[in-house]
Amino acid sequence: MISLVNITSDNIEHFLDRILEVERVSFPTPWTARSFRAEVNRSISHLWILSVGGEFAGYICFWLFAGEIHLMNLAVHPEKRGKGYAGYLLSKMAEKGAAEGVRKVWLEVRPSNLRARALYRRMGFREVGRRPAYYGDTGEDAIIMAMSLFQGREARGGGVAPALEGAA
Repeated sequence: MISLVNITSDNIEHFLDRILEVERVSFPTPWTARSFRAEVNRSISHLWILSVGGEFAGYICFWLFAGEIHLMNLAVHPEKRGKGYAGYLLSKMAEKGAAEGVRKVWLEVRPSNLRARALYRRMGFREVGRRPAYYGDTGEDAIIMAMSLFQGREARGGGVAPALEGAA
């Protein structure tokens, strides 16, 4: 069984250790517990975890404001990668946005993160610019990617979440 749990200030402590574990193995400069706590207290922020068969599989954090979504963070547990869970999380984020009238989704990604860039392209994102030396830890640029929620739906499979291996 696949489920999304909305993380709030009331339940974050229950999930924080698992979120941080995945965060630490996923990023060169991981967010801190303080960063995640700040997100659940920000009115524009949405933090969801994905549970598969009762096990923590990953999370997504995004801002929804001014008719747009900005993807802040997305990670899947290393043992759960390659099963479509990141695409599922992105699809659910897009569905939420579309239901609220959002037209564009934005994100930044490291040029060296080839796996994420490929996923974003499959989901319908296109490269639209760069932020020079955006990542302070490495000096790497950020590639800015954007996706329209009301154009190019075929590129995202018509807005349907990708098939998940082993999904019940």
